[in-house]
Amino acid sequence: MKKFEEELNKLTEYVVEAGEMIIEALRNSTKALTNGDIELANQVIENDRNINRISYRIESSSLKMLLLEHPVATDLRIVSSALKIATDLERIGDQAKDICDLLRFLLEGNVYKNNIDTIIEMSNIIDEMLNNCLKAFKSKDGELSKSIIERDDYVDKLFYKMRDAMVNLIKSGTENADQAIYLMMIAKYFEKMGDHAENIAKWVYYYSTGDRVK
Repeated sequence: MKKFEEELNKLTEYVVEAGEMIIEALRNSTKALTNGDIELANQVIENDRNINRISYRIESSSLKMLLLEHPVATDLRIVSSALKIATDLERIGDQAKDICDLLRFLLEGNVYKNNIDTIIEMSNIIDEMLNNCLKAFKSKDGELSKSIIERDDYVDKLFYKMRDAMVNLIKSGTENADQAIYLMMIAKYFEKMGDHAENIAKWVYYYSTGDRVK
């Protein structure tokens, strides 16, 4: 039993470590986008391998415990939630990498510099959501995790605002239509990040309370 408790503690440490790495990737991808910093963008792309590695470690540890230890009740909840959270964290890492991949296309014009504020606002909300997910996970705070879920609605509203602005720009016959499309793709990646942060909050709520949020 002691060994199983040690494995559970390690699993929760892996989740927290992965969460901190994801927040760093989000912040660096936003900073690279804001400043047109290709070197920082390349670091985010390179570091995605480390995020994939720790996500794999969470998945393999969770599956090993499920198969060999047959956890029940609260322990089963912890292991199954960690497995689901790892998937969402890994996807956010992929999206931060995809944003950095697109940066080099944006540097050829000024469209993104004139429309970056909405993107930064989306990033700030997702940053807050992920930070609160980690706090809720560490303290098993069901109420905090539930409050995070509602924040994704605002990320969605900002995405629609960005989408409409880019569609109008394209309709206006701008010479930078390609940049408007790339920027819309980036906004979509941030919108997906918000969805994954919402999913994580739902799993943290389940981990903390045993109840599911629909």
